[in-house]
Amino acid sequence: MAIAPMQKVMIAAHRSQAGQIISALQDAGIIEILNAERAMVSKEWPELEMDTERPKDTEELVARLDKAIAFLKPFATQKDGRSALRPLVEVNKKAYTEIVLGSSALILLDKAERAQAGIEKFQSQLDTLHTEIQKLSAWKDLQTPLEQLGTLETAACFIGILPRQHFAAAIAKLEEFQAAVQTVGGGITTQPCLVFCMKEVAQDVQKALRSCEFEPASFEGLKGTVADNITQRQGRITEIERELANAYKTATEIAAERLKLEILADHYQNFMLRKQTQSMAPATDSTIFFEGWVKKKDYPQLVKLLEPFDGADIAPIEPGKDEEVPVEIENAKYVRPFETVTRLYGMPIPSSIDPTVFLAPFFAIFFGLCMADGGYGLILVALLAWAVWKAQGDKKMLWMLLVCGITTTLAGAITGSWFGDAISSLLPEGHALEGIRQKLTLIDPMKDPMKFFILSLAIGYIQIQCGLTIAFFANVFKKDWTAALCDQLVWIFHLNSLLCIGLASSGVLPEAVKKPCIFIVFFTSFIILLFTVRSGGWGGRIGLGFYQLFSTVFYIGDVLSYARLLALCLVGAGFGMAINILVKLVIDLPYIGWFLGVVLFIGGHLFNIALSILGAFVHSLRLQFVEYFPKFFVGGGRDFTPLRKEYKHIQVK
Repeated sequence: MAIAPMQKVMIAAHRSQAGQIISALQDAGIIEILNAERAMVSKEWPELEMDTERPKDTEELVARLDKAIAFLKPFATQKDGRSALRPLVEVNKKAYTEIVLGSSALILLDKAERAQAGIEKFQSQLDTLHTEIQKLSAWKDLQTPLEQLGTLETAACFIGILPRQHFAAAIAKLEEFQAAVQTVGGGITTQPCLVFCMKEVAQDVQKALRSCEFEPASFEGLKGTVADNITQRQGRITEIERELANAYKTATEIAAERLKLEILADHYQNFMLRKQTQSMAPATDSTIFFEGWVKKKDYPQLVKLLEPFDGADIAPIEPGKDEEVPVEIENAKYVRPFETVTRLYGMPIPSSIDPTVFLAPFFAIFFGLCMADGGYGLILVALLAWAVWKAQGDKKMLWMLLVCGITTTLAGAITGSWFGDAISSLLPEGHALEGIRQKLTLIDPMKDPMKFFILSLAIGYIQIQCGLTIAFFANVFKKDWTAALCDQLVWIFHLNSLLCIGLASSGVLPEAVKKPCIFIVFFTSFIILLFTVRSGGWGGRIGLGFYQLFSTVFYIGDVLSYARLLALCLVGAGFGMAINILVKLVIDLPYIGWFLGVVLFIGGHLFNIALSILGAFVHSLRLQFVEYFPKFFVGGGRDFTPLRKEYKHIQVK
């Protein structure tokens, strides 16, 4: 439940062993290696240079593999066990080694690239032929062989298309030059035509046509009639489609073996990552320096890892002045799923604290109260338990939602909501489930919303007080006694005294409580006024102190913000009740009433579950990020990113 202490280290290695060392470091996945721009050794010894030789061949191979895999994906027909929850194919080490060391994957890559090139060529040819046929179709009624249109000796021929709206005007203008117009077919908005004139007036005719938006057509290089050309192209299309079908068949056969390409792609992706890391490290002609960060608890493992390399040495070093230390959070197993919330907000700075353990119970409770339906909670628990069992990789988000599903079930039980009011409205009166529901119900927000409202505000007030208390102890541990006293402890007494005054005034607490609490409020107000702002002149300090004292109103606003728990609970319950009312209306229809009722019940409540999950998640996040975290948490830390193997397609067992 804390930020992991970090140790900066320096590894000096002989170039001859650099590749083996970086491979061992990647396998271990415990050290973040800094490039030359960020490494302090580069600043101390400017003469050090990076190895500017990039692994271009590897980068090119990875790009080819990624392109081939993306090409083959639509052609994959065989099931290989992948799904949204299990996107990686499990591969044993023996098969992995055989593919990496063998040549079958590279041969397959060559086949895939040839198949892709062939398909792209055929598709391009088809597009060209279809475009040509489309252009020729407007002239299909032209019977004159196309090669004869350009052989006139004393006359000129203009071939093209006139807009219908300008056709009459064009005819009138062409009569001035004694030009003849032959129409060919025609569409609703256009009119293909041939315009014949003497060569002496050809330029004038061309200007007249241009003024009427005449679009010239070209048949250069074509012979025979338009119909012959269309038929010829349609025949070629049939041939190409046959060749394309064969190419698709070949691609499908190759796709059945695409796992080989995926294994090779992941292998060379990790190899390229090692090479890039090595090339960016500061070095001399014979020595390379790997400067980086490791968790202090992993430092002995790192030392042991480098023992077999006689050309390497490791030593802990002090970070540079104002150097940013990477941050990694570590929590107990039952809290770890809620790291998802912390990471969504941003990692803490090293001098702050990890908020995960402090937000976990609140987030789960808030989520449960927002949904507050036992039936919905049971469905969430069942689905998420299945997803946790099936899913690969990081399951923290699933585990967190599973816990929230449990709190949703408990909240639904104490509020009496099971698929809305389905038990009381859809089951016969006096049913055994109704008796159980009533025994479990402690608060019914639909009948007595004020109790739930007070509960929401009480939980919110507790969370805000918790935030101030955490900040108080954090300052105590840092021995910043002034901040602990003036920034947190004073506010804790101030706010609790105001609360006690309000409760005493309403008769909840004895009247005798008011007098000492009023004294505490005046005393804490004086401290806030004078000592909350502790820099600058007294005039400015007192002025800003008044503002800080006024922020008591902001604390009240923060507490009222927790009323959203009631609002979301009522919306979800009301929507569920509306669905059940519709079910009761359609269930009495003859013949299909029960069927429609079941469909409406399942579909409506599933839709309500989806909306409720979204609302509960977003608003529970907001309460942490806006109301809770600012009281004690400072984000903006840089995430710890150790060099490790990453797999996009496979999982090596």
